[in-house]
Amino acid sequence: MLDVKDLSVRYGQIQALDHLSMHIRAGEIVSVIGANGAGKSTLLKVLLGFLRPEAGEGLVLGHDIRKDSFGLRRVVGYMPEDDCFIPGLDAVSFTANFGELSGMPRAEAMKRAHDVLYYVGLGESRYRLLETYSAGMKQRLKLAQALVHDPKILFLDEPTASLDAVATEQIKNSLDAIKRNRTVVVISHSISQIIDSDLIYVLKEGR
Repeated sequence: MLDVKDLSVRYGQIQALDHLSMHIRAGEIVSVIGANGAGKSTLLKVLLGFLRPEAGEGLVLGHDIRKDSFGLRRVVGYMPEDDCFIPGLDAVSFTANFGELSGMPRAEAMKRAHDVLYYVGLGESRYRLLETYSAGMKQRLKLAQALVHDPKILFLDEPTASLDAVATEQIKNSLDAIKRNRTVVVISHSISQIIDSDLIYVLKEGR
């Protein structure tokens, strides 16, 4: 499902990743934790094909992280830490747009948008404008757009950050259902925010 070996990335004098290797099998729930500056964001950029490592190699769902970054991003799901919303859109239009960006025909993307919004508990509010959503609803919407094209692996960047206890529990309940037939990789700075995992990687100074 995901296999990378000896990844190294340097920013000037800073060694962001230092010969890092990971192996994740299909169906696993994996958490990657580390303090700010540990290399989590750099690792995520490499795994999504946005950043080419200076050394090392890797495959994600069979796609070479060096040579096939576009194909890679079409088949993975990504829930970003920062908000990525478009003002003036409702949730179903927003989610369908991400389906189309992943290569789905418009009609199929719209149908899937309705399905995944119900799946994450936003079915009754799918026609509301995004700017009216609470913080917890926005997190679930970001999860919906990551799922709309039915990816086999999900990368979730700080999925419960800055949420209250109720919203955190809602996200974790959604993930409990999602993880039954997908590989899920959770990126977090805090062990208290990760879900039950088969495997935990702890990053420190890029190692």
